[in-house]
Amino acid sequence: MNNAPHRPYVMIVGTGGTIASSGSGTVDYHNYKVSSTVEQILSSVPEVGRLAELVTDQPVNVDSFRIDNASLLKIARSVEAAAADPEIDAVVVTHGTDTLEETAFFLHLVIRTAKPIIVVGAMRPAGSLSADGPLNLYNALVVATSEAAWGKGVLVVANNHVYGARDLVKRDTSAIAAIEGSKYGVIAEICGDEVHFAHTPARPHTLDSEFVLSSIQQLPVVDIMFDHQGAGQHLYQASVAAGSKAIVVAGMGNGSLSAGARQGAFLAHQAGIPFIRSSRTGQGIVAPLNSDAEFGIITGGSLTPQKARILAALAIASGKKSDEMQSIFDRY
Repeated sequence: MNNAPHRPYVMIVGTGGTIASSGSGTVDYHNYKVSSTVEQILSSVPEVGRLAELVTDQPVNVDSFRIDNASLLKIARSVEAAAADPEIDAVVVTHGTDTLEETAFFLHLVIRTAKPIIVVGAMRPAGSLSADGPLNLYNALVVATSEAAWGKGVLVVANNHVYGARDLVKRDTSAIAAIEGSKYGVIAEICGDEVHFAHTPARPHTLDSEFVLSSIQQLPVVDIMFDHQGAGQHLYQASVAAGSKAIVVAGMGNGSLSAGARQGAFLAHQAGIPFIRSSRTGQGIVAPLNSDAEFGIITGGSLTPQKARILAALAIASGKKSDEMQSIFDRY
């Protein structure tokens, strides 16, 4: 009789990024290229094999700044298939940090499972001095195989910390501690082979989300505009003319709009497409204003512009109408 303890099965979904890259030398931290498959990444970190039985999938293998709507859906379908497999106990997604927060938030809203889904990346390429990818990957497996990680939605691991997919941000261009939890902070810390949770994500996600990935064939174009002093309306005109299905503006302060951006809201209103106010400050809650009602402007709450874009695209792809969008942003 075999009394050996159960070894969890974890699917590693590789998508590329710095964690799968190499440069011209050990101190080349910027001019590197994706060079490794997910299997090659795992072979360079054999320690992860003692934590779980590993299987792999490679839906894409690119820098994360190259991920488009079609790639995002392809990644999500790979994760969804893995999560639905009764033999798989958890999923780890290796991903570039440039757009990690967007992919993680999308998965957080569409993968209907209580199983741990962990997204992990690196700030330094694999062959560089003091590369962070190997330990980040090991720590991702520590979290993925922890019973405490079940039911908490999509989590992101970086630098011995765990963040909720909704609230994490990349705060630095190249620092090793670029991934942060915004003002909502770290939700868990990894110590050795244990993860210690201090908080639980409060907004709906995964099993509590109303969004169904299988019903989405493609994601609509949603543009982000960066507002500033003296901004014009020409970019808004171009966005509407190009057929954008929604516009997110990274407004000043509390999502304040310049005269040009205000005219852009009018153009969007005329075209019948949602116009969402977020903030270029990077954190804080964008509060509703009395002036929003004139053009049906939607407030993005505490979502960054890039995450407001993800939520808007997902809502539109799921058949939500303009008059339903504010309640969507209030809920998620």
